[in-house]
Amino acid sequence: MIARDHMRFTTLDHYFTGVAIPVAALRSKDGCGVGEFADLPALGEWCRKTGLDVIQVLPVNDTGGSSSPYSAISAFALHPLYLRLQDLPGAEHVADDITRFRAEEKSREAGKGGRFSYREVLDFKIRTARRIFDDNGKDILGNPELARWRQANPWVVPYAVFCALKRENNSSPWVSWGALANPSPEDIAACWRAREQECLFVSWVQMQLERQLSAASRSLQDVGVFLKGDVPILMSEESVDVWASRRFFDLSAKAGAPPDMFSPSGQNWGFPVYDWESLASNGYRWWKDRLLRASRFFHALRIDHVLGFFRIWRIPRTEVSGLLGRFSPFAGLSKRDLDELAYDSGRIRWLTLPHVSGEELEAALHADAGRVAEGYLSRIGNENLYNIRAELDSETAIHALPEPQPVKDFLLSLHADRTLLDDGTGMFFTPWYLDRKKGYRSLSESDRTRLNVLLSRRRAESEEIWEKTGRALLAMLKETTDMLVCAEDLGDVPDCVPRVLAGLGILGLRIVRWSREYGKAAPGSPAPFIPPARYARFSVCTPSVHDTSTLRGWWEEDAGEREAFSSSLGLTGPCPQRMTPVILKRVIEHCLGAGSLLAIFQIQDLLDLDTELWSADPRGDRINVPGTVTEENWTWRMPLDVESLAGRRAISAALGPLVAARRARRLDGSLHG
Repeated sequence: MIARDHMRFTTLDHYFTGVAIPVAALRSKDGCGVGEFADLPALGEWCRKTGLDVIQVLPVNDTGGSSSPYSAISAFALHPLYLRLQDLPGAEHVADDITRFRAEEKSREAGKGGRFSYREVLDFKIRTARRIFDDNGKDILGNPELARWRQANPWVVPYAVFCALKRENNSSPWVSWGALANPSPEDIAACWRAREQECLFVSWVQMQLERQLSAASRSLQDVGVFLKGDVPILMSEESVDVWASRRFFDLSAKAGAPPDMFSPSGQNWGFPVYDWESLASNGYRWWKDRLLRASRFFHALRIDHVLGFFRIWRIPRTEVSGLLGRFSPFAGLSKRDLDELAYDSGRIRWLTLPHVSGEELEAALHADAGRVAEGYLSRIGNENLYNIRAELDSETAIHALPEPQPVKDFLLSLHADRTLLDDGTGMFFTPWYLDRKKGYRSLSESDRTRLNVLLSRRRAESEEIWEKTGRALLAMLKETTDMLVCAEDLGDVPDCVPRVLAGLGILGLRIVRWSREYGKAAPGSPAPFIPPARYARFSVCTPSVHDTSTLRGWWEEDAGEREAFSSSLGLTGPCPQRMTPVILKRVIEHCLGAGSLLAIFQIQDLLDLDTELWSADPRGDRINVPGTVTEENWTWRMPLDVESLAGRRAISAALGPLVAARRARRLDGSLHG
């Protein structure tokens, strides 16, 4: 454990300002093709000189073959990507290899617009660390330190076995591992014994990673800079936690998000949902251990998708999009409710199954109508009316059909056209876009009114469930750690969420471009922006995050947004199409005036204070584009090394006085002030 007696967020005597950056995006003179934990102290020194209090990083858990830091294969293991090889004991003889690889990766990166090669860097680091381990095995294994560390970190046993089996099976999914697809503790122990050397290597790497991150955290602490981590709420299905702790997960469904203006079909993240009853049965030990592990390194913590502690968007495993998901928990409709609405079995079938008439089929598919009806639909009696055949009534099955896309699109649209979702337990739920469903529109006005009244009542009951659930789970998290807890509370936010977060002293997130007064929008005009000065104390203000464009990118990509935001800044005169240094500084000053306890800026936005560092196209400065899977996502790097930051006078000259002015605004020393 790191002693942090003088570095906790308990004395809140000023407004805090920080910088957000993925560890991988750091660039230093000693780095090996990617940012490393050992680069954080140099960034901390720049923060100290500039007046910044906080460094916020993305999740640092191992993600295996995925470059996304939100696709962790372990809730506890750190990512080998961030290992500094030359700091390992016994690394002297690989110094030339590191130098050579660094030059090769620099050349590759130049051809990728500054993006690093995730797979090449990771493979090199693991391969080189293995050489160091093998060459120094006698000293490493003869030292009782590793055994003591393993005993203090029991999570490393299933993790090391999982990594060893992944390597043996050419990274194939654990579901294909035969008898080891659902292992008992005895199976895992036997696998360790049979693969001890490999498992010891994996454990040794984790011990070294912990040392390096701990040293970086202590170094930041010494210069008065807080380190803020990030905990993804969900785990990859291809994780050791799902493999070895199956009882804590419900694999019959996937988690995602409901439809919104950015994703009209919703989002399916592919992560399993939790079995909260099972987690509760052992006192949420798994979650508590996650937080205690994080508290070894971090002074503050961001909880990704905190809404998932209240309710999750639960999607059937057979679905690809998020359209037919539902909130869970939710007070659904029982068979008794439907009886009271006078819905007999025929009407329930009409509302729960998609129907299409022969006329609609011909109008949509023309010459393909007959073939599609015969191959994929079931006729209802003698009527000219059809359902999708049961074995094909899922997005997964429809996507797999050997049909042109227009036919698949028609079947997908039909599949989604149902008014009630039957979860198979006697409970029914309504889908998103209810008012667009054929069954709903076919109801009489009085029937729709009665159904809507019942649904409103169930929504109110669900809000009560969500508040009770979220308060209990988040209170458990708060009681487990002394870290300052922040929450990513974006999306379809239940009314109870701000109340629960404030009551527990958890800071919500306010992204300036999305913090609007939507109820005051004039027809055809953007909703007015909420001035950051009005943000609640229990919040983090930021102009951009890893899933959005940068400030410069946002300004230049949408004329309507640009004009509206310019007005909110109080700027007069013609609004320039391109960001200017004067406007950028004004935006940053605007954000630093926030009422939020924390103001956090992506490092790209701060680097843009120096026009010599501007990229040719700000779209290339994004960390991630949600909904896409490309080599560009998650592989952005700073255009200069951290050691050179102090020499960029344009940044410190613009930023320093603004941060000092924010810091001078005093608080009363309490979150509840």
